[in-house]
Amino acid sequence: MPSAKQRGSKGGHGAASPSEKGAHPSGGADDVAKKPPPAPQQPAPPAPHPQQHPPQHPQNQAHGRGGHRGGKSSSAAAAAAAAAASSSASCSRRLGRALNFLFYLALVAAAAFSGWCVHHVLEEVQQVRRSHQDFSRQREELGQGLQGVEQKVQSLQATFGTFESIVRSSQHKQDLTEKAVKQGESEINRISEVLQKLQNEILKDLSDGIHVVKDARERDFTSLENTVEERLTELTKSINDNIAIFTEVQKRSQKEINDVKAKVASLEDSEGYKQDLKALKEVVKEIQISVKSKEKDIEALRSTVQTMESDVYTEVKELVSLKQEQQRFKEAADSEHLTLQALTEKILRAEESAARLPEEIQLEEELGQLKAAALRPEEDGVFRPSEAFETLQKESQGLDSRLQSVEDGVQAAQEAWARQSESLEALRAQSAEHAQRLAELRERLAGLGPAPDAADGGLAGAVRGLGESQVSLSSDVDELKRRVAELPGAVEALQKVQEQVRTLLDRDAATAAPPQDLLDRLSSLDNLRASVGQVESDLKMLRTAVDSLVAYSVKIETNENNLESAKGLLEDLRNDLDRLFVKVEKIHEKV
Repeated sequence: MPSAKQRGSKGGHGAASPSEKGAHPSGGADDVAKKPPPAPQQPAPPAPHPQQHPPQHPQNQAHGRGGHRGGKSSSAAAAAAAAAASSSASCSRRLGRALNFLFYLALVAAAAFSGWCVHHVLEEVQQVRRSHQDFSRQREELGQGLQGVEQKVQSLQATFGTFESIVRSSQHKQDLTEKAVKQGESEINRISEVLQKLQNEILKDLSDGIHVVKDARERDFTSLENTVEERLTELTKSINDNIAIFTEVQKRSQKEINDVKAKVASLEDSEGYKQDLKALKEVVKEIQISVKSKEKDIEALRSTVQTMESDVYTEVKELVSLKQEQQRFKEAADSEHLTLQALTEKILRAEESAARLPEEIQLEEELGQLKAAALRPEEDGVFRPSEAFETLQKESQGLDSRLQSVEDGVQAAQEAWARQSESLEALRAQSAEHAQRLAELRERLAGLGPAPDAADGGLAGAVRGLGESQVSLSSDVDELKRRVAELPGAVEALQKVQEQVRTLLDRDAATAAPPQDLLDRLSSLDNLRASVGQVESDLKMLRTAVDSLVAYSVKIETNENNLESAKGLLEDLRNDLDRLFVKVEKIHEKV
């Protein structure tokens, strides 16, 4: 029994150990909360302990119940651990979402930053491209300037080469002159030696002669005299020959000395050339400095010349257009001249018909008398038409046709005058427009530079065309004045004829009433008078138009004079520009 109690106590102790082990997991729940993944695996080992000792004492069963209670507490701890694990999982999911949001936000920020960096880099690339273009443009300008400088340097090298060749030629000439001087000195030494030898020979001859004379004096005085004379003549002859040779040699040596002096003077001039070369180098340096400043002036001058050429080109275009308009004006004037000729012919026909009116009026009187005679009844009260009445009717029909032709001519004249007035109005408008354009052209030519030969040809053609149009207009004006002067006579003749007709009608009104055709003819005469009055008014308008054309011809003359003066100014400007170009070419030649 004591051993059983001891075993029971051991068993109790053995059963208590699982409770203690179960209590440890409950206390380890906090550790499970802290460490979620390994917590559910710790309560599993205490479960098999109750199955290992089934036959135990009741005390051991009591201890087993306590162990079962410890197992329940371990399952509660496991549930708490599972809840803690689920809460930790939800926290981890929230943390993951936050991390994803932060990651996407970082991606958006990185994309925005990269876009800004790319934009900044593109701007820098554009700036670099612009700077590269500016640099290439400057490089091209610098290359052009360097090409100009190279051309100038090449021209200077060519000039220096020519100067060096001149210096070499002068040095060669100097060497030649030195050689010539040395040769002259050697020749002078040789001449002096020859003269010395000649002098020695002369002295020897004299001494020999003296000895011979002494010997001869001793022999014979006469022979001595002869010998002395012969020897003296020979001596004088030899002396003269030697003097001639000496003078010739001296002249030749003097000539050579003069040549040497001239060559030495030329060498001194070559030294002056050297000084001139140095001065020229300094001048070239100054010119190089001044050319850089003058190139800008030349560029400005070229730009002004180009602008002047463009202005002259525009003015030439305007002159060509003006010439075309003047040609059209001339054609219109020719057409108007033809219409005026046709109108004058119609007026002449009207005058001829008006001149035939008195005869027609006489025929009308005879017709009225014959009609009165024909209308008087005979003895038997029967009217008989006679042959004279028939002839008078025929003549009256012819008179009607003539009056109709006169009326048609007057109507055609009225229409022609209407067309003429319209054309004169158009001519007046064209003349005003041409005058305005000529005034504008004169103002532009006042400040215009030198024009090419085409502009001069255009101006000369315009002037010639205006002169021809002026001559034709003056002839047309004279013809119109003559026709206008003749028209009042025709109008007066028509008025006289109308008065005669009226007097005849008044005189015949007492005897018998005029026939209807005669009244119609009188009304046609009234219409003719009205048309003649209209023609007179049209003639007045034509006179005013002619006066305006005369004034326009005066304006054309003044414009022609102005064009001539402008041509002179253009010639002066061209001469000035030629002189300026000559100066520029001289400057380039100096450079």
